[in-house]
Amino acid sequence: MLRLQRAAAGWLLSISLMLPASYASAQDLKVPRMPPRPANTLVMLPDGSTVHVELAKTEAERNFGLMERTSLPQGRGMLFIHDQPGNYSYWMYDCRIGLDIIWMDQSHRIVEMSPKTPPCKGKSNTCPSYGGKETSVYVLELPVGSIEAHQLVVGQTVNFNVE
Repeated sequence: MLRLQRAAAGWLLSISLMLPASYASAQDLKVPRMPPRPANTLVMLPDGSTVHVELAKTEAERNFGLMERTSLPQGRGMLFIHDQPGNYSYWMYDCRIGLDIIWMDQSHRIVEMSPKTPPCKGKSNTCPSYGGKETSVYVLELPVGSIEAHQLVVGQTVNFNVE
């Protein structure tokens, strides 16, 4: 029995050494840095104004999002494209700026919004999640105040083409 316990302890030790540092020491997550993506896709908001957005299509791009940005000019944003409809909550870990977040369904209809979403200044395990209560495919992040400035409301349709 003692030999079995020692073998089990050795196995657990070897497994713990393979885990990322965030598991072993409860440090913040390290999300791989993604290169900047050009803002060459246009999104037309219901009031007729346009926003140049960067696309986040892959899991890695969606995970990194707008982390580490120190500003996001008016008329700019990021459009997150999920592979299938789902309930996608977002958090502001390692984001240095506040954002307005807009969730849209397959028809580009706004289904949920989080205005003036603050950056998370704490460790990853202290950052709250926002949204994800409604089924969506697209999530648009814009500078703080955009929802109010463009008078966006749930039910409106946002116009864009992505391939």
